[in-house]
Amino acid sequence: MGTWISHLRIAEKLLETIPGLDETAFTFGSLAPDSGIPNANWTVFDPPKAVSHFIPDGETEKGIRDLIFYREHLQKCSRQSDPAQYSFLLGYFFHLVSDKLWTVRVDPAFHVCYPDLFAGRTVVEAIDIIKDDMYGLDQRYVRDNKQCLFWRVFLNTPTPKSTLEFVRQDALEHQMDHIREFYAHPSSEWVLDRPYPYINEATMTRYVDETAASLAKIARLLGAMPLPEGLNSSITLLTSDETSVFAGPLGDK
Repeated sequence: MGTWISHLRIAEKLLETIPGLDETAFTFGSLAPDSGIPNANWTVFDPPKAVSHFIPDGETEKGIRDLIFYREHLQKCSRQSDPAQYSFLLGYFFHLVSDKLWTVRVDPAFHVCYPDLFAGRTVVEAIDIIKDDMYGLDQRYVRDNKQCLFWRVFLNTPTPKSTLEFVRQDALEHQMDHIREFYAHPSSEWVLDRPYPYINEATMTRYVDETAASLAKIARLLGAMPLPEGLNSSITLLTSDETSVFAGPLGDK
C-alpha cells in the first residue's frame, strides 16, 4: 500500500484540480483509513484493515472494495449541504482506490524486479526491506518541501471528529498523532541522502502523478453516470494502461 506522505502528495494534487473541497477535511480523510491502533509489531490493527479498507475476509489488499464504501457513505453525502463531510469521505474513498492501485501496479513490480530479494524470505520480510526506501523517500520529501500539505495543514490542525462507525475516534487521534510525530520529529537513524535501491523518487513521483490523474478521472466518471450494479472497485473504469504493472527499473539498484 502507499505511504502516508504519498497519500498527502496525491491529495495535494487533487485539491488543485477538484474545486470546492474543504482542504482540512480532505487532508484528514486521505489518511483516515490507516487509523487502526497497531499491536507491538504492527501486524494487527484495531479496527483491522479488512474493516477499514473494505476487504473481504481471507483476501489481500488487492481485494479492496472501494465502491462498497462509495455506495454506503460517499454517494449518500451532499457536497452542497455538508462540504466538510463530503470532502472527508472523498479523501477516504481516494485513499482506498490509491491503495488498490498500489497493489496492482507497484507491488507486483517489486516481485518482477527483485526476485532475489523475495527468495528465501517471506513477503512481509522482503517488503519491510523495501519500506526502508519508501519511508526514507517520505522523510526526504517532508524535509525538502516545507510548504507541502503535511506542514501547511496536517501538522498543526486538530484531528476532526469521526462520523464513520468503523473509524473509532481514539484510533483516529492515535494514528494522526503518530503520523505527525513520525515526520515532524524523525529518528536520527534515517539516512536520507543516499541511493534508493528498490524504489526511488522518480518511481514514487510517477505513482503519485498517475494515481492522482486516475482518481480525478474516476471522480468525473462517477459524477457523470449511474454506478453500474455489481461493480466493486472503481479501477475497472480505467484503461489497461492506467492499471498496468510498473516496468523497471524502480530504484537505483
